[in-house]
Amino acid sequence: MNSVSIVIVNYRTRELLRECLQSVQRYGIPDTTVIVVDNDSRDGSAEMVRDKFPAVQVIQNEINVGFAAANNQAIQQHDNAEYVLLLNSDTVVLPGAIEAMTGFLQTHPDAGAAGCRLLFPDGTIQASAGRDARPGLLRLFLRLTGLSHFLTDKVRRLLCRTRGVFVLTALGSCLDSYVQDPSPMDVATISATCLLLRRKALAEVGRLDERFFMYLEDLDYCIRLRRAGWRIYYLPAAQIIHLAEKSSGGRMRRYSVHAYQSLFYFYRKHYTAPALWAARLMVFSAVSLRWIGNTLRTLFSSRPLYRQNRADLAAIIRLCCTSRHGGRDSNLISQESTPLAFRPPEQRSTE
Repeated sequence: MNSVSIVIVNYRTRELLRECLQSVQRYGIPDTTVIVVDNDSRDGSAEMVRDKFPAVQVIQNEINVGFAAANNQAIQQHDNAEYVLLLNSDTVVLPGAIEAMTGFLQTHPDAGAAGCRLLFPDGTIQASAGRDARPGLLRLFLRLTGLSHFLTDKVRRLLCRTRGVFVLTALGSCLDSYVQDPSPMDVATISATCLLLRRKALAEVGRLDERFFMYLEDLDYCIRLRRAGWRIYYLPAAQIIHLAEKSSGGRMRRYSVHAYQSLFYFYRKHYTAPALWAARLMVFSAVSLRWIGNTLRTLFSSRPLYRQNRADLAAIIRLCCTSRHGGRDSNLISQESTPLAFRPPEQRSTE
């Protein structure tokens, strides 16, 4: 039995994927299978992997099935590993990171998952774990108003040291990534940028919910793991570099309708109906103001960015006004209802 299957979902990030695979080769561990799931990149990514990394297995999709569905493909097709590592294509593995995570799960049978500290290329820390990192209304307000931009790395470190006095619980739970103590920390949620899962936990909890096309599927899965009785650990002593937002094709638009589809579906699934409609109203108000701003800019500037932003914002406004509560496809069978080993293959939406 292979000890670890590393699953990397790729969408138009050929050069980043090359760097990621090189780091896995350099700092990986024995008895590892690497699987790249290419979501119809059409940039030569799959061909590059087959040419430069012949030991890596490639699943090449003819359409972009989304992040959750692509991970599920590899998880289901390669079920002979004790652990499954979900790894973004825009990461660079640092020495000892994979070994530390697998070693921790081997010695902690109550742990269903573990993740490491994520670093920006300049060495600053990314928020990636917390005691309750769900996108609650307060956090949503801070993000929509732009106030979250004031929470720089230095500010977060300071708040982490003084949060017992000054920081609300809803915000303090988002500062666990910045702890100075290198000891493992029991957390509620952790990012799937680099997330090691125990195969036994996967078989019990089931696959990622494919109604999240991308975004928030990892927080949803952490909630499901905890509800099933598994613990999740953040290992700050283990580190990888994450080139944030590069794995969406290297051209992440500022306003993504996928992000808000996932947000509304997450609220529908884990919050009350009033909280869902409050989130819709907050998003509608903030996005409408931005749409007006971009519309005015198009009157005085020919930059295509403003027109693209206006189109993206209009799509989000329409989403806020629809009767659907988010999620990719309301007709998809629930990913939680049946254990992984007993689920038949499904036809996925091509939208």
